[in-house]
Amino acid sequence: MPFFDRLRRLLPGPVPSGAFGRGTHELERGRLDDADAAFAEALATAVTSADIAAARNKRAIIAIRRRDVARAIEELVAALEAEPRSAAAITTIGNLLLEDGAVDEAIVHYEYAIVADDAYAPAYHNLGVALHRSGRKREAVGMLRKATRLEGRIRRP
Repeated sequence: MPFFDRLRRLLPGPVPSGAFGRGTHELERGRLDDADAAFAEALATAVTSADIAAARNKRAIIAIRRRDVARAIEELVAALEAEPRSAAAITTIGNLLLEDGAVDEAIVHYEYAIVADDAYAPAYHNLGVALHRSGRKREAVGMLRKATRLEGRIRRP
């Protein structure tokens, strides 16, 4: 997977016109400063609570990549204050917990993210990873399959 991340950074591609799209584009390419600036712009122009939560979650991901967990937590709190049922922010919290070794707590967060949005593929994927780590392999396979089905449904035209 890291190979593709490196390759993706080098590949040219159309840059989306909106601030959030540009931020996602830059984040995928590892250009954290450019992504952060774009998400700051997206946050400044956000209209809905869901838009605010999405921009804050992306800023949390940037902070995590910079190893600034305190800032990431601040962004995640702000995301959930704006939209308490943000599946992306809840999943990101689960990721932090999983990285910290709190597998059972991560599982609870992923399950809650699925309750908030039962079509959010990353929550199923990460739940599958966490279940696998906890030894619940059969359940893990089911969650990973569900994530794959959802990802396929989203990507198809």
